[in-house]
Amino acid sequence: MFSTPGGLFSAPTAPTRQRGARTALLAAIFGVLLVTGLGTNPYAASASVLQLHGALSRVEEFGIISHRGAAALAPENTLAAMRIAFDQGVDFVEADLHLTADGVPVLMHDPTVDRTTTGTGPVANLTLAQIQGLDAGSWFDGAFAGERVPTLEAFLDELAPTNSRALIELKGSWNDEQVAAAVAMLDARYLMDRVAFESFEIDNLERLAVLAPNYARVMLTREWNRPTLELAAALNISAVGARVSVFEADFALVEEARVLGIGTMVYTLNTVKQWKQARSHGIDLVITDDPVSLEQWRHSQSATV
Repeated sequence: MFSTPGGLFSAPTAPTRQRGARTALLAAIFGVLLVTGLGTNPYAASASVLQLHGALSRVEEFGIISHRGAAALAPENTLAAMRIAFDQGVDFVEADLHLTADGVPVLMHDPTVDRTTTGTGPVANLTLAQIQGLDAGSWFDGAFAGERVPTLEAFLDELAPTNSRALIELKGSWNDEQVAAAVAMLDARYLMDRVAFESFEIDNLERLAVLAPNYARVMLTREWNRPTLELAAALNISAVGARVSVFEADFALVEEARVLGIGTMVYTLNTVKQWKQARSHGIDLVITDDPVSLEQWRHSQSATV
């Protein structure tokens, strides 16, 4: 893989600005980036061991992230799916968080409970008690009937005693109090070096920079172009995550991201053809529904080098 000055996925520095000053600061940083040009960076990437920050440290080449737990084997984002993933010894599990009507973070990908539970309606309109009264397993298989929607706290209690790490996505907009409460749950379990945050919402990433500066942060995006990379650099993001079709817009920028110390992550890749393509373009982290097969393939590639 590669190393860069300061190391890939270097720790986000603790912001010294107040939230009201962020716009001006980002504008100033953008000005510098646009004047100097990312493509003129004098540092060249070189083959080496990854220098990753926080939960993203100790990642082998082509780090593997198990999608929503073991989503191919159990109902996604349930403790059953997470336990299977932990038993498989995955590098990372990925989990999605929505806030209930009473402000409790629960594991759920969709904004509504319709697809993966016996209930209906937006997560944000339902209390924790209402959501935990739903069956979150029978839609997948009758063997999982009665599985519940877990809270973040319950998930962290399962994660803490394992050797796995987690990538947690904050869905929707979170305020300072909500972010601080989630971070406090992680801190109480000493998970700083085992959990990374991700979000599509820039406000969430800014809040995390202020309230959780020692945690790695991944910026999710539906666009991959120079302005996206400039924004990631301005926010001192650890990595940018997107569908492989998004990165296809400009794979050359993946190398420029490397030089800036910004990693890349793709989702959700489940075939050897997809893994080969991502690896050939220097992608660092891969979210998959089949982590065991990807680990076997990764091992086979390392053995032939």
